[in-house]
Amino acid sequence: MQKSWLFSLALGTLILIFSNLAPAQRVGGPKMVIKEREFDFGEVKEGAVITHSFQILNSGNETLTIVKVNPG
Repeated sequence: MQKSWLFSLALGTLILIFSNLAPAQRVGGPKMVIKEREFDFGEVKEGAVITHSFQILNSGNETLTIVKVNPG
């Protein structure tokens, strides 16, 4: 009976310790934020040159490096 209680106490303590560490791990590093994921140009005449700029922000606390972009 006492070993079971001691095991439960130890397990509960470990759970509390690790649950408090998890949010700290998520805070660090870069975090990419894209305000809009797609843009509809609507109807476009053939041969027209069209452009649109997407804003990509880094809300993290480390440098965000964009290595590869695949246009759709």
